[in-house]
Amino acid sequence: MEQRYAAVAKALVSGIAAGTYPVGSNLPGETELAEAFQVSRGTVRVALDKLQGLGLISRRKRAGTRVEARHPPVATYEPTISSVDELIQYSAHSARLIQSIRNIVADQALAARLGCAPGTAWMQVEASRSEPGVAGFPMAWWTVYVTKDDGALIRNRLKTDQRLISDLIHEATGRVLSEVRQTVRAIGVPEGLAAQLGVAPDAHALEFTRQYYDQARELFQVAVSVHPGDRSAYSTVLKRQSVKND
Repeated sequence: MEQRYAAVAKALVSGIAAGTYPVGSNLPGETELAEAFQVSRGTVRVALDKLQGLGLISRRKRAGTRVEARHPPVATYEPTISSVDELIQYSAHSARLIQSIRNIVADQALAARLGCAPGTAWMQVEASRSEPGVAGFPMAWWTVYVTKDDGALIRNRLKTDQRLISDLIHEATGRVLSEVRQTVRAIGVPEGLAAQLGVAPDAHALEFTRQYYDQARELFQVAVSVHPGDRSAYSTVLKRQSVKND
């Protein structure tokens, strides 16, 4: 059974999308909405919290509830991982199968995506990742970019050594992984990957882009992974740094 606040939120989202509540206008007050939907003001507040979380409205005291957007923004979020160790542990729990390795030079579009200068030389590694002991299609498809010089040192080991690529680079070069910057987007599975992942083209998926920086804050590796929505889940734990008692 649908919660009342969810029904109110859904109706308001539909009204905003349809132009019943135009961008720049104010929504009716809490009392008016409560009467219209036959719910309590508390239920209305929870529904408005959901809309605010979607970026559709803003609320200020004495200014009312303002409509800020007709549709939710593109589903993009940037969670902060609590530690690099947790990210490494996550990656280590899957088996890597190398599909291809080649050297490339980043054009302007790829450079913008990776966060490097156009003309940067990379070794590009295509790999599938599967849960050990589980048959069927892979749980994710990874495209990893390693600086060309580092790549030359580890290339011959990638197909036989299951350790993390960043660990192989550390062993070969002395680079110490210091920071990982992660961006997550909701995407449709590209047509070129659909068959390998066993899904329809444009099926729902999460795309993770991770930029790896060493102790000198130099970008030395970028990993882009696509995780089909029917076999992936991603969660974070957020902890307050301090709680001040009143």
